[in-house]
Amino acid sequence: MMRPLYIDGVSGCRVVFDDPALRVIVPEQADQLFPLQRISRVVCQGCVDWSMSALLVCADKGIQLLFLKNNGEIRARWLSWSGERQSLTQRLVDLLSRANGPELYTNWYLSMEKLAARSFARRIGLSDWRENPVAELRQRLKISLGSGGWQCAQLLQSILYGELLIWLPKYGFERDNEVLISAEFDLAADLSKLLMWDCYLTLLKRTESKNETSLQSIAALFQLQNDRCYSLFRSSINKLHQFLLKVS
Repeated sequence: MMRPLYIDGVSGCRVVFDDPALRVIVPEQADQLFPLQRISRVVCQGCVDWSMSALLVCADKGIQLLFLKNNGEIRARWLSWSGERQSLTQRLVDLLSRANGPELYTNWYLSMEKLAARSFARRIGLSDWRENPVAELRQRLKISLGSGGWQCAQLLQSILYGELLIWLPKYGFERDNEVLISAEFDLAADLSKLLMWDCYLTLLKRTESKNETSLQSIAALFQLQNDRCYSLFRSSINKLHQFLLKVS
């Protein structure tokens, strides 16, 4: 069974290729070996030094890497090679190449965000859940979570983003298409923001280890949400597909 590899980086932490595995080296600790055939993706937070051979073998094996800042925000990503162009990718690329394409997509995204935020507001019991603007809800959420809780939310969203990079190619979106991962447009980032509205409820309900913000603890929290996130992802992709067919 393939599983994600989460690495909490510290000074001197290194990852090297030790065929047929990745060797994680941490000062004053025993080295750890992780067979490549069992790794679905790698998420690193903090200081982790990668050898070029380790990076290249991950690319060859289809293992994507996500590098996070200490506060949980995404710093960089290393994408593996994907197969032939798929129809959904082409439909979205064609839309974005049109003069009004980005505006049409933005309108679709904002409507989806409004639905997700309203669902969140209703589930937490707000009487005026239909009326609250998204920006206002997000601000109230940040206050409720506090600085530590919001850092957990950022880290959880980064982990979700890494999962979306795995899920999207399964539904016809190329992982290495420059248009879909450009600075101006990032489908995985947009979807992670939508799906996080469902995850915020879990963060608000945390009763144990609220101050625990390590990568491992938040990864464990995500695993509890994984099935629901995947179901919501599929629903979002179906709606995106319907939208693309409508505007094609």
